[in-house]
Amino acid sequence: MSVIDVHEPAQSTAPHAPDRPHRRWSAVWLLLGAALLPFTFFQTVVPVAAWLAPIFLLRFVRTVRPWIGLPVVALVGYCATLIALRGFFGAPGSYLWALGGVALVAAYGADKLAAGRVHGFARTLLFPAVDTAASFLFSLDQGSPLGSWGASGYSQITNLPLTQTTSVVGMYGLSFLIMWAAPVVNDMWERRFNLRAARSAVVPFGVLLLAALLFGGARLALLTPSAPTVQMAALAPDRELNAARDAAGVAAGPRSAAERDRLADQHLAPVLDDLFARTRRAARAGAKVVAWSEAAGYVFKEDERALLDRAAAVARDEGIYLELGMIFILPTTGSPTNENRSILIDPTGAIRWDYHKATTVPGDGNARGPADLPVVDTPYGRLSVAICFDADFPWLVRQAGRAGVDILLVPSSDWGPVGPVHADMAVVRAIENGVSILRPTRKGTSVAVDPQGRTLARTDYFTGDDQTMMAALPTAGGSALYPVVGDLVGWASVIGAVLGIGALGVRGLARRRRRMLA
Repeated sequence: MSVIDVHEPAQSTAPHAPDRPHRRWSAVWLLLGAALLPFTFFQTVVPVAAWLAPIFLLRFVRTVRPWIGLPVVALVGYCATLIALRGFFGAPGSYLWALGGVALVAAYGADKLAAGRVHGFARTLLFPAVDTAASFLFSLDQGSPLGSWGASGYSQITNLPLTQTTSVVGMYGLSFLIMWAAPVVNDMWERRFNLRAARSAVVPFGVLLLAALLFGGARLALLTPSAPTVQMAALAPDRELNAARDAAGVAAGPRSAAERDRLADQHLAPVLDDLFARTRRAARAGAKVVAWSEAAGYVFKEDERALLDRAAAVARDEGIYLELGMIFILPTTGSPTNENRSILIDPTGAIRWDYHKATTVPGDGNARGPADLPVVDTPYGRLSVAICFDADFPWLVRQAGRAGVDILLVPSSDWGPVGPVHADMAVVRAIENGVSILRPTRKGTSVAVDPQGRTLARTDYFTGDDQTMMAALPTAGGSALYPVVGDLVGWASVIGAVLGIGALGVRGLARRRRRMLA
């Protein structure tokens, strides 16, 4: 579909050179886009920047030659990612991970390829389709080191009305909407903001954005959880005891029996003793479900049975559901080096699930599980679990939504600046699937949210006085279409990007052939 500005001559189907006024201002658009881009993902997110940065960068690319614009945008993407990742990794790691920002150039390159060939509404779809497709495909592989990190949809978590759209189209639907704004605004820009001339692009986008905001506002106002609540406790290990355990390097390779016994007595047992004591206190304070963080406790593999017997006794004595976040250290020098597990014990002392983390963060060395989320019915609602990085894969957590889970436990372990960002990402999973989430976190941000993403409790591991967080969560989940619809927008973006770029390539080859024959 094409729309011709009535005030300007029809555009040629061939690529055209940018005019001088555009060239004169292109550096300004570049500076504005580059300055805003680091605030669109990871740390220090400014929600409006996620909308504005692509607008200015796309304006820059459209007004300069491709051999200038695309390498510059790739460099901007790299530098912005490096800034946004500050403190996440050491220097070599940050330089390597920042290379992911170079992928930003794909959407801008596709838009540039369409110049002079596609106009109006059709052209506005190619840019968000390519960007969303790239982000979506990264998250499909269980072994991906990125998961859904960096997706633009996460930038809007503080805008709860808009984020409610993820309950229908998932996080990638929201990402598509955000990126769609850039070519729509640029289409208006090129038509001197003549809304009538640009209506074929503006109207569909405007209608969907307004519908998303109205839907979100209505969902928050009319579907507030009304179910009874259950008191739950989220436990992370004591800071000082955990630091001493980490410093001892207990997971570093095989050891003699005597050395294992010494480490267990000096560094592993004190952490576990404290966790079990706090579990009893939380239960006596009213908690019916007590969940430990990821890696809350460490034990050597041969001591597993003794740990489980002790946990079963505590669950029976206190009449609680007890979720253990445990690292079982394997007697091996190769990979894997450990089992990262969540174990749920009911008030009778029976094990109701034994879930192995389905994903592996680079360097963790855990044996990867089968990615099947367990589901357990309790008097306090239907429970399930996903461990930390697992929750960064929307397709994996969607199992909980399809199973009608009410409360999802997400035992996690983060570090430094990762904590608040990672906690916010988990909130999107709650909205997508209509589940409450309890996320006990070691070295990060513990959070409890309802099915619409409202914060019920939030504590920071490094600043809080107590590593126990209490929260009352609804015992019934909310409604959501995403578990049924799935990643329809993600797959549609992949198909649209492939077909769109393919059609442009075929059209270009055909034009070149006609010129050769002429």
